[in-house]
Amino acid sequence: MRSHRFISFPTLILLCVCTVWSSLAQAAAIDLTEIIFEYDGAPWTLGWKFSVTAPTSVEALGVYDSFQDGLAGTAQVGLWLASGGTPLVQTTIAAGTDAALDGYFRFAPVSSTALTPGIEYIVGAHLDGDATSLFGGNGIVDPRVSVIDVRYSSFGSGFGFPDQTDLGTDGAAFLGGNFQLTSVPLPAAAWLFGSGVIGLAGLVRRRNRFRDSA
Repeated sequence: MRSHRFISFPTLILLCVCTVWSSLAQAAAIDLTEIIFEYDGAPWTLGWKFSVTAPTSVEALGVYDSFQDGLAGTAQVGLWLASGGTPLVQTTIAAGTDAALDGYFRFAPVSSTALTPGIEYIVGAHLDGDATSLFGGNGIVDPRVSVIDVRYSSFGSGFGFPDQTDLGTDGAAFLGGNFQLTSVPLPAAAWLFGSGVIGLAGLVRRRNRFRDSA
């Protein structure tokens, strides 16, 4: 007779915890929950200044996709030190739907680029023919990221370092550019909970076997 293996309930719980946490960990640095304002960002490179609260790394750069139906044209995205210079990392995101969609953003993987607490960075993007959006609290920010203010380049300058800002934009961002960070490790508490439940289930099974054999 062929035997069948079933996933135990405790193991299923642990798998669910891991899956849910993993999906949350892959979210964009800024994940918009509603759209409050859109505008044509073609004359500028638009972005935002930020810092991080823990050592991590950028794994993908992204741009806003207004209707989540693909980009009308290519987009250039870069990550700079806030002091300027050449980008630490940059990429071009193709028109259409080939780039992975995460919320309202399309992302392309880049070389892993380390971010260090205490250092300020700027991410920015130049889109040709696509709308951009404003973040002013209308979304969820990765807990490792502190949004500082908006950034933009000179009018009509194309893709380049967004070195300008406006007073009163603290905590806001032009989207413009976005990014994804290294996944958050599953908290130790979740592992301990899962392993504890599985261990308890194993103990119950052993007791049941002992009782049946008595």
